[in-house]
Amino acid sequence: MKSRLGAVLIIGLLLAILSPNGFAHERNDGSYATIVDEAGNNVYMTGRLLQPGDQVLTENNRKYEVVRVEGDTAYAKLIEEVDLSLYYKEPEQGILAQFKGFLEPATARAEGSGKVAIYHTHSDESYVPTDGKESILGAGGIYKVGARFAKELESKGMNVAFSEAKHDPHDDMAYERSRRTAVNLIKKEQPDAIFDIHRDAVPPQVYGGKIDGQDISKVQLVVGKYGPTGKQIEDYALQIKAASDKKHPGLVKGIFFAKGGDYNQDLHPRSMLLEVGAHTNDRESAEKGIALFADVIPTILGKSSAPTGPNAAGATNADGNAGLGSAAGGASGATKSIGWILGLLIVGGAAFLLLSTGGLKEAGAKLKNFASTEFANFLAPKSRKRRKDNEPSEQADRKDDK
Repeated sequence: MKSRLGAVLIIGLLLAILSPNGFAHERNDGSYATIVDEAGNNVYMTGRLLQPGDQVLTENNRKYEVVRVEGDTAYAKLIEEVDLSLYYKEPEQGILAQFKGFLEPATARAEGSGKVAIYHTHSDESYVPTDGKESILGAGGIYKVGARFAKELESKGMNVAFSEAKHDPHDDMAYERSRRTAVNLIKKEQPDAIFDIHRDAVPPQVYGGKIDGQDISKVQLVVGKYGPTGKQIEDYALQIKAASDKKHPGLVKGIFFAKGGDYNQDLHPRSMLLEVGAHTNDRESAEKGIALFADVIPTILGKSSAPTGPNAAGATNADGNAGLGSAAGGASGATKSIGWILGLLIVGGAAFLLLSTGGLKEAGAKLKNFASTEFANFLAPKSRKRRKDNEPSEQADRKDDK
């Protein structure tokens, strides 16, 4: 009996260690992998452990699949050039946004919470130039990158649940430990999206970049293709990169698709693992990179980037009046929507009248005829009824005169 129980425990332990969820897919020998194409050109670098079937999408949207791995070199074939315009949805603005906001049921408008959850599976990860070493158990520099992400999202009107739970040590079971954190965040906060923030382990130039005149560390998206949600998360990652390429070209260095990985992404349809810079980049550049990445999230989640400060909704301005919903804030959204609809009906009617008559003069004549004839005919039955009702009294008056 004891031997059978021992065998079951050993098998269970092996399954937990070798499960896609627990397998970290990261190299632990201090080196990194270089992916080359059929012509021998370097197309990608990553600190992740590669195997045949893994795929990468490069910064210029060329997708490769690893066919064999020899030491630190992975050989890949080009699968396709991905058209990310198919994954990008232009934010609705102006009249269309007004119409949608007015016609959409209130329950649908309130469907999303506008909340984002953030946590760190590898709570030790740090940045050598800034933090002094690449790993600090329980207090990695990665927490400051996560905190900057949360701060920037909040400045855009998003609600953020930021977990600082620790999941040390940095081993193959870290994802099993962080899974409990992710489950608790999802159950308690019910976020629209959840992010697990990491950093990579490659030379500094791989993630180094300059955007809007500032030195930043780029961001890599990591997708686990193992499990039932793999394709859904893959499409979600492509949507994120498409929006990022529009907002901040060059910010997302690429997407890594792990054939056998899961990374707890089965828990939520908008779960994403981010790698912000590498241990060789300074933390300040990583914070700048994640701050730019925060610009993309409201668009992805279908939320307008709400301002914060004295003019935000519910805030009070210098005169002591509420910024929105007051005279100072102007008309409410519903009033503006009704105004837009009435205005469009008038403009549409005028355009139809002009097109049907062929000119301004004819349109004016038809409008005048409608006012004098059609409108009068519409009122005529009421006038006749009033005259008919008055006839008996008029006849009585004439008899009295006689």
